[in-house]
Amino acid sequence: MSFTFPKSGPKQPGYTPAQVEEFLTRAREQFNNPVENGVTAHDVRNTEFDLVHGGFIPEIVDGAMDKLEDSFAAREILRQKNEKGSFALDDRLARVLELVRGRLARPRGKRFSNTGLLLRGYSRKQVDALCEHITRHFDSQAPITINEVRRVVFNAKRGGYVEAQVDAFIDRVIEALQIEQNR
Repeated sequence: MSFTFPKSGPKQPGYTPAQVEEFLTRAREQFNNPVENGVTAHDVRNTEFDLVHGGFIPEIVDGAMDKLEDSFAAREILRQKNEKGSFALDDRLARVLELVRGRLARPRGKRFSNTGLLLRGYSRKQVDALCEHITRHFDSQAPITINEVRRVVFNAKRGGYVEAQVDAFIDRVIEALQIEQNR
């Protein structure tokens, strides 16, 4: 099965077409015929493709992957609600929010581990600004979209926050927003 995404110029980086097509074929098969331990929303969110010259334009593939992730998440949430009831879904949301709020409750500049002065990490100021926006949403339902969180880009700074910790936090926030959206 071939997917038609526009390709970048011959000297521009893009995603390796064979990798994108192989993953999307597996995802489509899973979506059409769900099986245990198949592709999940988490798998879609954490899939990465190698870059090659003349590959698929990353922004377009990323947009398609976001829609695919949202579709898988909605289906998984509905399945959990149907199999275990809305109480189980509320419990899952409460557990995810407990983790998220634990990070949000920490003081500015200390929400995540720092990389130290020799290494670069995400700008603490920018990450903290996102955390405050997320806090406003969960405290008062101030509007925030999944794509605002998903597409945030932080500058690299010496002594910044450890990227892996921030990325894992963002994954939990996205999970919470998807549950909120699909309850």
